[in-house]
Amino acid sequence: MKKTKQVIGILLIIVALTALVYWEKDGRDRIMTVKVLVAHEDIMKGDIIKKQMLGVVSTMPETVVAGALKPEEISKALGKEAVQPIAKNQQISGTLFREPEEKTTERLSPYLIKSEWIDSRSSSLRRGDVIDIYSRDGDSYFGEFEIVFVKDSNDKEILDVNIDGTGTARQAGQGSEIRNRVSGSGVIDHIEILTELDEYRKIVQFIENKEDKLLIVQKGGV
Repeated sequence: MKKTKQVIGILLIIVALTALVYWEKDGRDRIMTVKVLVAHEDIMKGDIIKKQMLGVVSTMPETVVAGALKPEEISKALGKEAVQPIAKNQQISGTLFREPEEKTTERLSPYLIKSEWIDSRSSSLRRGDVIDIYSRDGDSYFGEFEIVFVKDSNDKEILDVNIDGTGTARQAGQGSEIRNRVSGSGVIDHIEILTELDEYRKIVQFIENKEDKLLIVQKGGV
């Protein structure tokens, strides 16, 4: 009987310790905190919200802001446009977003991507191509853009030289297979993209603040 009581006592101690560990590691959070969506990184006004921009934290109920979104409500934020800057770790609420405005050609203009800004790009880039622009390490994404000019250091447009029956240089343009662009009329120095002023400012601010360069990723068939 004495041994049985000792065994029961030991088991009770083990159960109590297990419960204490669980409480400290997980139980307290489950009972006393709630999970909310927060910004995983600084989000700028006009940014379109993507999943990687958001994170989840546990916080005390009294610190939850009005309208804060829960993790299961993430779809309410994805694809929306930020109406104001959102700081990293700031709680996410529906008031911070709106449906993105359709971009019209009237709001688009050519903007220069300087040679010294570019870390990597394909030598087959030509006018009419569509590109994605990232930071050099790929961590920051600036969007998809159409190229309106590809130029050399003398500001002369680079053409895709294919000698046809007439013996003239033919520009690549959209739909031209990348692997067939075997020879260009010069060496690419800089490009111009079609975009809005706000989108271009994001690229300029990144270059100036981070002192980093850009990765130009060409899209389309090869």
